[in-house]
Amino acid sequence: MPKKLTQHDIRQRAVQTLYSYQMQQEMSDAVIKDFQFNVGKIEAILEHTPRFEVNYQDDRIVIRGFQKRFTNTLSKLVEIYDLLGIDLDHSALFKANAFVRDFGGYAKKMRDNEALELFNGIFANLNLVKLFSIDLEDTPVSNKVLEFFRLLPENATAEQNLETFNKVFALAHESIREKYTVEFFKPVTLIQELKAHLAEEEIKHNEEGLQVLGDTETYVLNYDNEDALNVEAPEYFLTLVNGVLEHKADLESKISEHLANNWTFDRLTNVERAILSVGAFEIEFTETPDVVAVNEAVELSKDFSDVKSSRFVNGVLTNLIKKA
Repeated sequence: MPKKLTQHDIRQRAVQTLYSYQMQQEMSDAVIKDFQFNVGKIEAILEHTPRFEVNYQDDRIVIRGFQKRFTNTLSKLVEIYDLLGIDLDHSALFKANAFVRDFGGYAKKMRDNEALELFNGIFANLNLVKLFSIDLEDTPVSNKVLEFFRLLPENATAEQNLETFNKVFALAHESIREKYTVEFFKPVTLIQELKAHLAEEEIKHNEEGLQVLGDTETYVLNYDNEDALNVEAPEYFLTLVNGVLEHKADLESKISEHLANNWTFDRLTNVERAILSVGAFEIEFTETPDVVAVNEAVELSKDFSDVKSSRFVNGVLTNLIKKA
């Protein structure tokens, strides 16, 4: 027979669920936040016109300070993609990284404005990085790519891109005509591709979060039973767990108002966050008497932590009641 849960037991299970769920979500959230941060950094870098300088020894054009900032951020994104399990074989990250790394070679002996035209043109459609793999015997490929950009109509369609490409390349090199189609010239920018992956991962992250929450609830409700009985969640247990998650931002804000100066909700231990959130939710959103909510939170602190923590929880929730 499953253990009959008292009201205190239900609060205990709610705190354990929120604590475990919070721990797992924080690890997953960190990856998504890292991804967002690095996408933002790349976007900021690409928004500014890069500054060029020429190494007069070999006429090699370089982009001052750009490569390091850009490629360091891309390297970080590669690590995150690896954590997310995204296949990088054909990712814009590698295309962009390769282009930035070898840009001086592509732009060699070009004027600054020509190099800028080439540089910006590539980031307008990263598929075009592949053009540099064309093997030409008589003309440097970068010159042909630059000529291609110069002849493109403003706001060219994929069809106009292909037509211009054939004019520039295929008249002298018929063999490459078969390799490039309209599909190839449909624009794929680095930011578009990164944001598409980010959107997919955020959806996946949210779906997995719901699954994690359900699994955590099942485990917590059954952990002291010999067999997995799948005890039906008590109504008040769901009220506490779902209520705390639904009002998360509001509860954290109210709790933060009663923390010491220069102390934030995020700096509290996960157990303290869960206990304070449950206590504050009962005070703000349920008919539980305030004194009962505070006393229960104090007892939960003793269950999961120590006397010092219970005093802290008591002080924060008592001040919350006084303000109300």
